[in-house]
Amino acid sequence: MRKIAIVMVLMLLLVGLAPMVHAAGYGSLSGPSTVRAGDTITLSYTIGGGVSGANGSVSYDASQLTLQGYRVSSPGGWQGSFSGNTFLYWDDTLASPVSSATIFTATFTVNANLQPGTKISVSVSGTVSDGTQDSGASGSWSATIAPPLSKNCDLASMTVTGAAISPSFSANTTNYSAFVPFSTASVQVSAKAADEKAKVTVSNPALAAGGTTAITVTVTAENGDTKVYTIRIAREQDPNYVPSSDNRLADLVVDGQALSPAFSPSTTRYYIWLPYETESVSVSGKAADSKASVSVSQISPLQPGRATDILVTVTAEDKTQQVYTVTVFRAPIHEETDRFLQGDRLEPIHPEPTEPQPTEPAATQQNNPSEARSDQSLTVVIGIAALLVGAVIGYLLCTITKKRRH
Repeated sequence: MRKIAIVMVLMLLLVGLAPMVHAAGYGSLSGPSTVRAGDTITLSYTIGGGVSGANGSVSYDASQLTLQGYRVSSPGGWQGSFSGNTFLYWDDTLASPVSSATIFTATFTVNANLQPGTKISVSVSGTVSDGTQDSGASGSWSATIAPPLSKNCDLASMTVTGAAISPSFSANTTNYSAFVPFSTASVQVSAKAADEKAKVTVSNPALAAGGTTAITVTVTAENGDTKVYTIRIAREQDPNYVPSSDNRLADLVVDGQALSPAFSPSTTRYYIWLPYETESVSVSGKAADSKASVSVSQISPLQPGRATDILVTVTAEDKTQQVYTVTVFRAPIHEETDRFLQGDRLEPIHPEPTEPQPTEPAATQQNNPSEARSDQSLTVVIGIAALLVGAVIGYLLCTITKKRRH
């Protein structure tokens, strides 16, 4: 009984002391499990255990790995940074202890020349603290360089049940053809990849009677490269099939221009008017029957002052045709513009002198034709009067001279 009592007391003491023991912090480094030469990898450093600070350094072999950079994701309330490959993070107030958090990631490029089987590693020598107790928080990651992904996307074999393909199958030949009678509505294609790590997908659509159907076999290599093998199978037309004679248009468009009259499948002639500046138009048509074809006779440039016919021909499945005609009128060149282009001088409509014009003296200005005529008449009268006065003066001078001689 005494031994049992002692054990019970010890258990009670351990239970009572348990809350006083601080949990140990930790650190870990994680990354991808498969790595190949030339890969870009990202490693994550995680701490936990109710800690409020962490510090340490990152180590790696620079001949195997090239550091691209660190990305910090500090917990809320924490601060700190990297200096080279050394880090320091802490919570000044000890108010935001971390139970588990990734505080940074490191991105590396793997040396492209590393051979498969080479071991690479990265380690973190770190310490975490809960404010009263420090704990080791070291972590490490390692991987072995895996062989490169296969790029083999060849087929090892391909068979077509229900049709004989031409040419015979070869891994390097990607295009094949075959002919089947009308009674064969579908065929079965089986294909096997040369590399067991590659994937093969086959499209097996129903065969169109009287047409050619393409069946594709796509091989996707382990590294993502693809190669497509195509089998074009022509199926005989139904002996009782009657080809369509629908040679109508469902729509007719003339490059944004308005047709006159408005389009109707039963109307085969249309007109449009264009300004002189428009030298060409684009005409397109859509057949009412999907099995019919449409051809357009485009004429460019359009001649000014002339009408030009653009023909839209619809050929039905049975080869019958219907022609829609679009007559385009392009305006002639403007008369004055024509003279200008020919080199004639044209007076400007609104002349604007480039230099100030001299003002004539007021005495020489003529306001209007009637005033000019009045000025001219006055000048004539003054001139006649001056002649008469001169004659009188001359007569008097002669008379005076004669009297003095006598």
